[in-house]
Amino acid sequence: MRLPDGIRWGFMVLAAVLAFTPVAYAENDKAKPTDLDLKKRLRALRSLPYTSVTSTDVDSTRSGVTAYETARAYPGYNLYCGRLSAEVFLLDMTGDLVHRWTYPDENMRVWNQAVMLENGDLIAIRKFHDVIRLDWDSNLLWSIPVPAHHEIVPMPDGTYYTIAREIHIHRGLRVRFPSIVRFSDDGDLLERWSTYEHLDEIKRKFDQRSFIDAILDSLLEGEIDPVTWEPTTKRAKMLKGEIDVWPLRYDQFHFNTITVLPPNPLEAEDARFERGNLLICFRNVNQIAILKKDTKEILWVWGEGHLDWPHHPTMVQDGNILVFDNGTKRKYTRLLELNPVTLEVEWEYVADPAEDFFTPEKGSAHRFPNGNTLACEGDMGRTFEITRDGEIVWEWVNPAMRGKRREQLYRMDRLEPGVVEPLLDRRGLK
Repeated sequence: MRLPDGIRWGFMVLAAVLAFTPVAYAENDKAKPTDLDLKKRLRALRSLPYTSVTSTDVDSTRSGVTAYETARAYPGYNLYCGRLSAEVFLLDMTGDLVHRWTYPDENMRVWNQAVMLENGDLIAIRKFHDVIRLDWDSNLLWSIPVPAHHEIVPMPDGTYYTIAREIHIHRGLRVRFPSIVRFSDDGDLLERWSTYEHLDEIKRKFDQRSFIDAILDSLLEGEIDPVTWEPTTKRAKMLKGEIDVWPLRYDQFHFNTITVLPPNPLEAEDARFERGNLLICFRNVNQIAILKKDTKEILWVWGEGHLDWPHHPTMVQDGNILVFDNGTKRKYTRLLELNPVTLEVEWEYVADPAEDFFTPEKGSAHRFPNGNTLACEGDMGRTFEITRDGEIVWEWVNPAMRGKRREQLYRMDRLEPGVVEPLLDRRGLK
């Protein structure tokens, strides 16, 4: 089935309103949330656009590569998307530009994420519009209309995973429910796993404390007749979807990552961690999960009570899971490495002082074979590489400015020299 123009498949028929369900609180909760707390939590789930520049003025003289220990930094080339331009940049370790892809259009759609293939082609997401493929010289090879965002994952068999959005009426609210979509290089839709269609399974297996339903049900306490279970106030009727739909959009789960589990030492003993299974980040409910690669059954979930609006979980060489924990409410960001079997945090990085590393909206972390970790402090337009002991051995600050504010990043990836340098040699660029 080919993806239809206009992304019509992304919008499902309106659903029946879910029944009222009392919310349970975890035993370790100190106190039930107040009405004000619940309103703040609901307001935090409103679907708002990402920012593109720093929230405050910055020192523009601090830019480019500001630290580089050649003997300890992991070698490679650094790929990232511009936030305010339809461009993707490839830098060497000194910060010099070695290549650029660009494909602007009249609407100036920003590229949300991009990956480079071994032949130099680029697969990029133009957020909520399409996925495009460009060759090394920025010639368009194809465009697939899909409301994609955040992640594009090329697979060895020539297919791709991405995240797409759907909007449904849920509990009287206009709510975004993300889907995992897999499509062929020809643009054929191969499979789609919708959080809306699997909401019952998700509720059974996830901690529901941050779910929209839990928040709404808590707000409704005292506004439901205990005998008839009918709403007794205008607000209760609104929350149950019995009067006009609220005009705002809310974001139930906010997927921001799909990664594929690599070969790892855990899979021989535990099928949950089999190579090829999908590791997903559900930011708005503070949880990460592993789905079975073929059936998409939810096999493993962790995070509520530990994570604070995280990004970019990945499995590292020993089978542990590296997570970029933004700390949106905590007001500082940390990196952590979780043993997914024991659920013990075996490594953590926090800056000193902690608030020196904080990105509430964006970010990523990648572990290199030498044990170093590349972290992207996206909201500050900064990327840095640290050792296991937390020493910074490479740092780059985005030189792109808009007035006195720095352009942000979503993610930076480091590509192996053995992939990039043959491409540069072939064109006499190295």
